[in-house]
Amino acid sequence: MSTLAVIFNPTKIDRADIEAVVEPARAEAGWEETLWLETAVDDPGVGMAREAVEKGVDVVLAVGGDGTIRCVAEGLRGSSVPLALAPQGTGNLLARNLDLTLDNLPESVDSAINGRSRPVDLGVAEWERPDGSREERVFVVAAGVGLDAQIMSNTDEALKKRVGMLAYVKAGVEALFRNRRMSLTYRLDDAEPERARLHTILVGNCGSIGGNVLLLPDAAVDDGVLDVVGILPRGVFGWPRVIWKVLVDNAILHRTRSEFWRKQRDRGRELNYQQCREIQVTFRRTEEIELDGDHFGEIVAVDIRVEEKALLVQMPSDWTPDDAH
Repeated sequence: MSTLAVIFNPTKIDRADIEAVVEPARAEAGWEETLWLETAVDDPGVGMAREAVEKGVDVVLAVGGDGTIRCVAEGLRGSSVPLALAPQGTGNLLARNLDLTLDNLPESVDSAINGRSRPVDLGVAEWERPDGSREERVFVVAAGVGLDAQIMSNTDEALKKRVGMLAYVKAGVEALFRNRRMSLTYRLDDAEPERARLHTILVGNCGSIGGNVLLLPDAAVDDGVLDVVGILPRGVFGWPRVIWKVLVDNAILHRTRSEFWRKQRDRGRELNYQQCREIQVTFRRTEEIELDGDHFGEIVAVDIRVEEKALLVQMPSDWTPDDAH
């Protein structure tokens, strides 16, 4: 018989509330006793996921926000154990990009037990700290350096619990007033290194960053490449042009435009788009980095690469590969 592991963030939901849904579904399916694993401040899910794999579970259900999902995905990296999502956070970005149910525990549990596995890519970021130490982490949605990471580090967690995504707007406005730009050197795959000055560089495995904002319109979770956008607004109308391109061009018009227009868009002044399997970036000064909304502090260089089909995600039982297109 199969075994389900439930890894949950106790700050998002009580175990009793999860058990009330999981246990009847498990018993009806004839599965073994559930393995319950609670995240902690010093381990938000990586170690728990690895423990679940070692104990031979068949599916891991992650119950929590984007941080919990990212950590559990990191622990499942390269294994054959599927990840089922029970989103309980503010952004729930991977679930949104996969068109999965949000804040509906019965449907999430049904997908965990009766669903179908879908292979998706993982992003892997290895960075160097100012002291020379190195660290490697996984992301499922996006990695950001610059303004994006500053917003994550300055977002008030108490405010986020009260007003949700609007808390990021407040942090974003504060970061914009600082108007800090990065000087960097980057290299895409085997191309020659190039220099740039940017407000933000975002490397994504998914296209949507929440709230129907399609920042990376060509990104797909299973295409074997990463989508990169460098953001550098210029002049008094720079940020309005960025907002227009993201909210209108990307979300509405990009599918109807010609290949010529898309190439022009990719070379745009405010938003410069690229695709690659690996990007290496070195910064002139220390910069902040975030992965899937989690702030990881200051770095001086980062190497970001894609691991194709390195994670299995549970989809609803009626999902088919045709639904991905």
